Amino acid sequence: MSATPIEATTITRTTTTQELLNLARQSPAAVAVHDKNAWLGLFADRHVVEDPVGGRPVLGGLYDRRSHVRGRDALARFWDTFIAPNDIRFHVENDDIVSGLDVIRDVTIETRLGGGVVAKAPMHLLYETTLDEGAPRIRRIAAHWEVAPMFAQVAGVDRAKLAVAAGMSARMLRLQGLGGSLAFGLAVRSVGERGKRSVRRLVADAKRGDSRAVELLGGRVVENVTKLIAAGDAVTATCTVAGEHAVLFCYLNRKTMQVTRAVVYG
Repeated sequence: MSATPIEATTITRTTTTQELLNLARQSPAAVAVHDKNAWLGLFADRHVVEDPVGGRPVLGGLYDRRSHVRGRDALARFWDTFIAPNDIRFHVENDDIVSGLDVIRDVTIETRLGGGVVAKAPMHLLYETTLDEGAPRIRRIAAHWEVAPMFAQVAGVDRAKLAVAAGMSARMLRLQGLGGSLAFGLAVRSVGERGKRSVRRLVADAKRGDSRAVELLGGRVVENVTKLIAAGDAVTATCTVAGEHAVLFCYLNRKTMQVTRAVVYG
């Protein structure tokens, strides 16, 4: 299936690969120096942030019930909740991929939460971009990472971890409300190991020549599947195609655990 949005045919004539890479890389750069305004300025007027995928998405450009205005307030609250209090570092594991207007990053995120508490999350990041007032902007970030292993790293009864947990809970309730706090916790429910097995089976079936599997993978031969991440209804995986680095995104039916859509970026 095609990984390129419909508008790519008109926008890529004026947006270069390097511009898209620079745009995606400016996000962690702003996070690293805690430049909130620079980070907010990377997004299109209408934007979506799914971080993590499977949690409640942050929607921008729509009416915001908490601030009573239309704009970026929900995105600003996301920053204040999850980014501002922490030291977040990106460790890039493979070359970034540009496909149409999308940028895919294969990384591990290291979050220093204070008191010596550190959590690491393997992650696949999808940046979908657009032109907004003549400049490339981020219209969607989909951060695929697993919530349960992250929770396990910060859970504990020592003083530092208890302080981190208390601070996170209070901050989330104040900035996200009860509904938003609960939605973040519910992101732990994903297609999980069953979904990962389905993706491995899809890749194996395609190698055997199964017509449906071959069609789902767009006729590409996917090999060396590693770093499988289950988030929400999706499983992503680091892999190779024709010997080159690629990332596989699979979307599943959560009742049947069958892959219904697959996109190979590489």
